[in-house]
Parts: sequence; C-alpha cells; structure tokens
Amino acid sequence: MSSDSTPTEPTPQTAATAPPSGGTKQKRPVVWIVLAGVAVAAAIGLGVWAILLNDDLNDTEAQLEAQSAAAESAAAEAESRIADARVSIDDSLSGVAGIVVVSDEDVAEAEEAVAEAEQNVTEAQAAVDQAQSEVEQALAERDLARAEAEQARAEAAKAELCADASLAATQALSENDDTAAAYEEAAARAETAASACS
Repeated sequence: MSSDSTPTEPTPQTAATAPPSGGTKQKRPVVWIVLAGVAVAAAIGLGVWAILLNDDLNDTEAQLEAQSAAAESAAAEAESRIADARVSIDDSLSGVAGIVVVSDEDVAEAEEAVAEAEQNVTEAQAAVDQAQSEVEQALAERDLARAEAEQARAEAAKAELCADASLAATQALSENDDTAAAYEEAAARAETAASACS
C-alpha cells in the first residue's frame, strides 16, 4: 500500500454525501407535471362553464320564442277585435242618413227652450195653488198639463239632438281614413256633443 491516499472506490460515507448526478433533472419533471395538471383542471373548468353557458343560452332562446309567439297571438286577437268593432259600428250606423253637425248654439237654444218650459210649469203650478174655484183650478190644471207637455217636448228635442250628435261623431270615427287629422276632427265633434249635452 502506498502512502498515497487516493481512493479508487468511493467509500459508503463519500457516496452518501456526494450529490446525486442529475438531481436538477428530477425537479423539472415535477414542475411540468404540476403545470400539466393545472392546465387539465382549467380545461375541465372551461368545458363545464361552456356547457352551463350553452344551457342558459338554450333556455333564453326558448323563452324568447315563447314570448314572440304570445305577442303575435295577442296582436292577431287585437286586430280581430278591432275589425269586429268596426263592423259593429258600421252596422249600427247604417241607418244614419248623414253627419249631423251640432253647434253650441243649437244646444244653447234647446237648453233655453227647456228652461222656458220649466218656468211655465212653475208658473202654472203656482196658479193651481192659487186657484179659488173649481173652474179656475181646472183651467190652471189644464195650463199645467200643457206646460208639462211642452217641457217634455223640449227635453225630447234636446235628447234627440244630443243623440244625433253622438251618432254623427261615432260615424265620423268609423268612416275616417285612419289619419290623425280625421280622428282629431271626429274626436272634437264627439267632445263637443258630450260636453254640450251633459
């Protein structure tokens, strides 16, 4: 044995303390495995999210189709009702000879006739109350009956005038050309008749 101490074989102590060859190579595969696992988990999460999003989209489309169908049905029903109403108005107005224009002056004259007739009734009633004899009372009652009949005629004339005005306004509404100006004119006539006859 020589005094030179160069070991030719590693002793168990030196083998344990020496770093293993390629130790850094073992750490790299672990990092790649972790990154691949994260990527797989992200891909699964995105897949689940896409499936849920697709289901929500399908539900929304189904709801929109149902709402569109309901809106179309309601519009068709409204059109049908409007057409039925126009036919009904035309049928009811077929007997009206023409449009009757009622002015505020006509209504004022009718109201004046009614007021005058009411005054005559009041005066006749006062005469009945003051009548002393049977003849005077009979004459006063006759005058009262005439005044009441005159009042009834005046009220009937006013009612007929108002009815004609209402019918004319309704006829104008049904016969217009669906223009805004025609509707406004017919509505103004109806409003005049309603306000004057109330």
